[in-house]
Amino acid sequence: MLKTGLSAVLSIGFGFAILAAMLPDIVDRSETVRTNTSQETGLNCSTGVGEMSCDVTLTAMHAYPNTTAMTVTETSPGSADRTALSSLNASDRTTLSVGGLSASTAYTFTVDFAVVDSNVSGSLNQLLASLPLLLVVGLLAIVTFAVAKTFSVF
Repeated sequence: MLKTGLSAVLSIGFGFAILAAMLPDIVDRSETVRTNTSQETGLNCSTGVGEMSCDVTLTAMHAYPNTTAMTVTETSPGSADRTALSSLNASDRTTLSVGGLSASTAYTFTVDFAVVDSNVSGSLNQLLASLPLLLVVGLLAIVTFAVAKTFSVF
């Protein structure tokens, strides 16, 4: 019984080690299939009196509910990376609020972001987005089943 339990624990550990090693590559590949990069230039907005931020509207919906895989670059009147000070409206994923600006100033931005590939359906998009979680939950289910069978719980 001890030998069987030990071999089960080693097999489970080996499975987790393989999953941990492969998970970053799996995530990268699923995101490559799911999304395409897009760039919009010449996005204009102006801050009002006493305002330190302004909103720009993307022509396509960002693939993520936050600024993941997004770069916001101020191109006028200066040149600066504004990504850290930007936030995306999670409900529409097209309205981007850029902060850290000077009041009463006109700005132009270039935004690099990810869009969901047009060949990916809504259900496939959801599956690919949650694939890492499904793999971990699946491995945990296999582990639970294997341990239960090893120790005759069922």
